[in-house]
Amino acid sequence: MLLKRLEISGFKSFAKTSTLEFPVAISAIVGPNGSGKSNVADSIRWVLGEQSMKSLRGKKGEDLIFGGGGSGTPSSPQVSRMGKASVSLVFDNLHKIFPYEFDEVIISRRVYRDGANEYLLNNSQARLKDVVELLSKVGLGASQHHIIGQGDADRILYASSLERKSMIEEALGLKIFELKKHEAERKLSQTEENIKNIESLRRELKPHLKYLEDQAKKSQNVTRLKDELLALTAEYIAQQTKTLDVESKRIDDAMLPLKNNVKELETEVFKSENSFNKDTGAESFFGELRKLDTAHGILQGRRRDLERQLGRMEAEARQGVKSPEGLSSQKVKSIIEDTIADLEFANRARTISEVREVILALIESLRESLNELSEAAEPSVIKNNDVELTKIRTAIVEIETEEKKILDSKRQIEEEYQTKSKISQQANALYRLKTDELATVRDKLRMLEYQKESLESRKNEFKIDFGEWISRIETNTSCEMFLSQLEHDTARKKIERLRIRIEEAGGVDENVLSEFEETQKRDEFLERELKDLEHAKTQVSEMFEELEKRIEKDFNDGLSKINILFGKFFQEIFGGGKAEIKLVKPEKNPAQNQDDIDGVTSFDEVDFVPEEQEPGIDIIVDIPRKRIKSLAMLSGGERALTSIALLFAMATANPPPFLVLDETDAALDEVNSSRYGSMLQALSKKTQLIVITHNRATMKVASVLYGVTMGGDGISKLLSIKFEDAEGVLAKK
Repeated sequence: MLLKRLEISGFKSFAKTSTLEFPVAISAIVGPNGSGKSNVADSIRWVLGEQSMKSLRGKKGEDLIFGGGGSGTPSSPQVSRMGKASVSLVFDNLHKIFPYEFDEVIISRRVYRDGANEYLLNNSQARLKDVVELLSKVGLGASQHHIIGQGDADRILYASSLERKSMIEEALGLKIFELKKHEAERKLSQTEENIKNIESLRRELKPHLKYLEDQAKKSQNVTRLKDELLALTAEYIAQQTKTLDVESKRIDDAMLPLKNNVKELETEVFKSENSFNKDTGAESFFGELRKLDTAHGILQGRRRDLERQLGRMEAEARQGVKSPEGLSSQKVKSIIEDTIADLEFANRARTISEVREVILALIESLRESLNELSEAAEPSVIKNNDVELTKIRTAIVEIETEEKKILDSKRQIEEEYQTKSKISQQANALYRLKTDELATVRDKLRMLEYQKESLESRKNEFKIDFGEWISRIETNTSCEMFLSQLEHDTARKKIERLRIRIEEAGGVDENVLSEFEETQKRDEFLERELKDLEHAKTQVSEMFEELEKRIEKDFNDGLSKINILFGKFFQEIFGGGKAEIKLVKPEKNPAQNQDDIDGVTSFDEVDFVPEEQEPGIDIIVDIPRKRIKSLAMLSGGERALTSIALLFAMATANPPPFLVLDETDAALDEVNSSRYGSMLQALSKKTQLIVITHNRATMKVASVLYGVTMGGDGISKLLSIKFEDAEGVLAKK
């Protein structure tokens, strides 16, 4: 069984949630008139997408929602109206009849009092189109031929030929192909319209594209020159960058050892300068010499005085008489000689202090000489003083010894000074040498610094001239540097000449070029789109033709099968006779020939009929023992039986998932009711039946019986029984 259950909540008289299970082939729904049993058929019709409120026996969506009931008495309590109505059909999908992975497929529909409708597939929001397409896959279509309501059992008989054809197509499961065909037709029409639009766009685009192409050709030369300039500039930038980098590295590499050498030489010069400037003891040396010379001069003066005194005393001793006049004359002479000697020594002095010392010694000596002259002027007696002579001689020897020591010290000091002076001269020579070397290295370093400054100037000039190019050109880092200034100048001149040629050629309107490229791309895109659309048109046309052929073939095969079954069921119901359906084309109005058209004065006078219309289905019946050929001549019962025969034939030829029959047996007598029940049993082997009936013969063939009752509150209630369970209970009794 495909249909498992029906869930109704708030729909019409079913205020409370009611569930009808359909586990058997034939399920019957019975109940008195006005109990709401036909609302079950309406709920099924509604949840499957019925849009006609007339078919649902209402005027607006709000009419489908339970509106409340009851009088408020204990026997009829007041029940409030509901805000929405909801119906769900639950299908068994274990065999994946529906293209879903779920084991159950639940189709639900809700309506609210504001008129809003909702469709749900397995509790997920869906569109009516999704529901219709899904149902079409299993033969449940919009015509709802599988739901035969009360009073419209013969609906197919009164339908137009085209409506009958649509019902049969749906019964044969061709509706899905018809939908695909209409979709293909729509796509084909849309594709053709798109092709026309694109062709129109290309026609409009062509003159503008031609103009832009001419403008682009005019600028090709400038573009070529710019490309050449770009290539030359890129090569020049790469080579110049490499050249500057190499030169910069060469200068840096050359400057580094020179800087280190400068530091080393500055250290050596500093050391040699300190050694040269170190005190060689010259001032101390000359001071010592002056002291020694002074001391030596004093000793010499004393020695001379003693020698003079010794000479006088020896002379006196030889003469035996002291001569004051002669002594004075000799004394004066000796004083003058000593004074001259001291003055000559002072003349040789190097400093004022030495001269002052000599003058002081000379003054002291002169004073002593004056004292001696004063003593010599007095009369005296020559005395024999050997002891005094001995003392003087001893004093002279001591003075000579002291003089010798002074001369030795002086000689030693002079030797030390000469040694130190020699060392100082050597340090001075080293200082001059290192100073010269430092100056040479500094000159080289200054030359390199000048070269570096010149290089930086070239770099700045390079950035100023080619800064914009450098930022947007990807240079080749593996290029070679310029080998000479001539090579550099030649490359630079080429660039300058190209720039001049571009300026002379005039500026290129980049917007025109850009517009040409965009327009050309758009035209190429439209061309591709046109090819794709033409290809799609071919595919859709082929699919449309295939669908037409399949629909035509399946329809003809199905129509033939239905025709045979229709005749068989008709004969079984009527005990003979003949019934058939056939495909017919509408005929032209015979009055509308060329002469009639030529004779009219206005097109309004002519009822035009298209030369080709879609064919429809005509029904022909021949009831036994009656001369009835037209459907209009059938009685109500005969129409019902004919409809049943045709519906059963359609259901047998291509069984729908289920078939709802709402009191289609109401007009049957007892004999036909029995036949109807037998037909139901035969049909139940191919499709699931839900029968709403009053007929006992029909009830007998049902395995599950649902009873619908209604109390004073206006709410439909369900009672159910399975005949198999009931038979088991009766058998036990």
